[in-house]
Amino acid sequence: MWKWALGQLRHRLVKNTAALLLVQMSTYAAPLLVLPYLSRVLSYEHFGLIAYATAFNWYFLTLVEYGFNLTATRQISIHCDNPRKLSEIFSSVMAAKALLTVVGFFIMIGTVLAIPKLRSHLDLYCISYLATLGDLLFPLWLFQGLQKMGNLLWRDLGSKSLALILIFLFVRKDGDYLWAMGFQAGSTLLAGVVGLITVRFLTSVRFVAPSIPEVLRALREGWPVFLSMAAMTLSTSTNMMIVGFRSGPKGVAFFSAAFRLVVAARMLVAPVVTAIYPHISHLAVNSREDAVRFLRKHTWKLTAPFFLISVCLLAGAPLIIRIIYSAKYELSIALLQVMAFSVFLLALQHVYSTFFMLAFGYEKQWTRVIFSTAVLNFVILGPLVFWIWAPMAAAITMLVLEIFAAIVTYVFFRQKTAEAQFLSEGITLGEGESTYNGGGRISH
Repeated sequence: MWKWALGQLRHRLVKNTAALLLVQMSTYAAPLLVLPYLSRVLSYEHFGLIAYATAFNWYFLTLVEYGFNLTATRQISIHCDNPRKLSEIFSSVMAAKALLTVVGFFIMIGTVLAIPKLRSHLDLYCISYLATLGDLLFPLWLFQGLQKMGNLLWRDLGSKSLALILIFLFVRKDGDYLWAMGFQAGSTLLAGVVGLITVRFLTSVRFVAPSIPEVLRALREGWPVFLSMAAMTLSTSTNMMIVGFRSGPKGVAFFSAAFRLVVAARMLVAPVVTAIYPHISHLAVNSREDAVRFLRKHTWKLTAPFFLISVCLLAGAPLIIRIIYSAKYELSIALLQVMAFSVFLLALQHVYSTFFMLAFGYEKQWTRVIFSTAVLNFVILGPLVFWIWAPMAAAITMLVLEIFAAIVTYVFFRQKTAEAQFLSEGITLGEGESTYNGGGRISH
């Protein structure tokens, strides 16, 4: 019987990982399919402006996501057999995200109006905010926690395909750059609307009016992860902003051309993380030995594909850039080669950070790693951007940060798992109140 159950679990993990992979591929394959067209139709300036607005909007996407894709996912996976509790979690998280969306919109408007370089493109930034509305509407964290990702593929494929068709039909000259931004951000909003509608049909979850304490509790639970995610966004998005201020839209265009290819490859890691994280979280609660054993056994399987992807990006950079962007983006080749191995390093880092530090309750230690990485980002990029070409400075900084984070999280994993009592006696889970007892169950 247990063999059958294990087989079913493995089948579900593989199925959800595959579904998430295809969803993620649809999210990032669509822009990659349209980039060759946009890089030829749009000028350096407008191509760079779209990349700049997209990077700026990541601040608000991070605010609205608020780490719920990890914290709420974990809560959903723990209470997956309690429909009433699921509805309470769903409602409080959605209310919290709605509040953050409104706050983010006013912050965005105020920031753009206060900065002269941004003010003249207010319409572009408002259009890009449609993607944030899409993040509000689509409860990805709910489907991740319930491990019901298989039905989301057609939603993403349909919305992204529609965006591609509209771009090819209506973006015909350089002046159509607002349409290009609108179709891309609008497809995310459409996917969010469809995703929210499917909740009623795919789950037993129903919206119930949440109380203020429940909303505040959801925000409190997500706060440590949000700080970590905000620190990461501060590094990546702010780096793009710095490149823009130092090199102008043309420098942003060159950096963005390489960076978007790397991001597309890096995001292939996300389906693996989001599919396996609920399983690891549940396993860590019930059997710490099995969770650690799972990580040790499958680390190479989880990271090897991304090592190959990094090698392909490094070796194939000249051909990839010329095919996708044309010869006029030749300066992006070296940038792509420098950032290529960040894909593999990210996958390796997730094994020891998300699957171990977060799943085992070491949120505070994980937050310290993220903040240390954010500080190191500016320590490196600050002087480097004045010594060399700004896009190259940002590319080198990104690689160094990934090496640093991978090493630090691996060392933490080795230290904790090497402790004599880790696999034999009860230990405190991170710095929280929950502890393991000798039987491997959580006690409070």
